Amino acid sequence: MLNNFIRSLCVVALLIGGLVAKPAQAQSAGNYTYQMITTIESVVPGGFGRSKVSYTPAYKGIREAPMENLFSLTGLNMGNLQKNEETIVAITQQMAGDGFELVQAMPLTSSIQGSGIFMTRYLFRKAK
Repeated sequence: MLNNFIRSLCVVALLIGGLVAKPAQAQSAGNYTYQMITTIESVVPGGFGRSKVSYTPAYKGIREAPMENLFSLTGLNMGNLQKNEETIVAITQQMAGDGFELVQAMPLTSSIQGSGIFMTRYLFRKAK
């Protein structure tokens, strides 16, 4: 009975030791290159807004690229919404193809009396 208790205690100690060791390895393992991509989609009525993609740092020499405004003179433009979604998917596919993985996507919004912007920040990383 004492041998079973000692055996069980050793197994538990090994399991706990394995769980504790893994986070320490993950924190100290590897250096990464990070890339931040921010999409800014304007919701200014009448299509007068400015929508874009911003790259920090510059990605393949590009600092920013245009996107479509979400609103036109008639309201929400579903065609422009679809084009922006296609742009975001294409960027994500290109980043993945270059060895980056998406770590986090953070939605942000800002509203000022009747207008505003939708921003989303995408954090990518790649092992050096």
